[in-house]
Amino acid sequence: MKKYHFVIWEKTYSIHDEKDLEVLLKLFYAKTNISGIIHWNILMELDSDLEKIVVSYKWLLLCLKYLNEKNSFLLLIKLGDVLNTLVKNSQELAEILSRIPDESNKIRLLHILRLKGLSKIIFDAKDLGNIFEWLYGKSQRDFIDLLGKDYVKEIFLSTNEIIMILHYLNDENKDYLMDIIGMGGIKNKIKTSQNFLVMLKWLTLKKSRELFKKYTPSEILELFKTQEEWEYFMLRLPSNKEKILLNFLQK
Repeated sequence: MKKYHFVIWEKTYSIHDEKDLEVLLKLFYAKTNISGIIHWNILMELDSDLEKIVVSYKWLLLCLKYLNEKNSFLLLIKLGDVLNTLVKNSQELAEILSRIPDESNKIRLLHILRLKGLSKIIFDAKDLGNIFEWLYGKSQRDFIDLLGKDYVKEIFLSTNEIIMILHYLNDENKDYLMDIIGMGGIKNKIKTSQNFLVMLKWLTLKKSRELFKKYTPSEILELFKTQEEWEYFMLRLPSNKEKILLNFLQK
C-alpha cells in the first residue's frame, strides 16, 4: 500500500489512506490552540495527494468533523473534481453545505461541482429543497443560475413541488423563480381550488396579481365545485390577496 509522507515542523509523518488521515486530524484536534494551523499545514503538505487519499463520502465527513471552517473548505477545494464521485445524492451535498457557514464558500463549492456533477444528484424538487435549506439570499439565486433556467424549469411537475421550494426563498428570490417557471406554467399546474389557494398563500402580491391576469373570472370560479369550497378558500386566503381577487372577479 502506498504511503504519503509530509513534514510538519521538521517531523515527518506518513499515512496510507483516508482512515489514517482522519486519525491524524483527530489527534491534532485536541491541541485547540494550534489545531487550525497544524491542520492547514497537513492539507497543504498533502496537496494533490488528497484526491487519492480521500475516496469515500463517509471518511470525508469524518475528516471534516475535526476541521474548522477555513480548513474544511481548503480540503474540499483540494479534492476538486473528485467531489463529483464522492457526493452521491442531494442529502450528502446538503450535509457538506451545513458545515460551511460562509455563503460565498458554499457557492464556490457548488461551482466546483458544476452542472455536470449537480445534474447527477438533483432530479426533483425534493433534491432542490435539500440544497436550498442551506443557502440564503443571493446564494439561492446564484444556485439557480448555476443549474440553468431551463434545467430548473423542468424540475417542477406540480404546485406542491413549487411550494416546497418557495418555503425556503425570500420574496425577491420567489419572484425570480416564478419568472423562470412562468405564470402560464403555474396556471397549467393548478387543477383544484386547493392548488390555487396554496399557491396564492406563498406567492408575493406582485406575482399573485400576475397569476390572476392569466385567468378570466369565469376560469377562476370554475375551480370551485361547491359553495363550501369557495367559503373554505376565502376564509384561508390572506386578506391582502382576498381584496385583489375580489376586485379582479368584479371586473
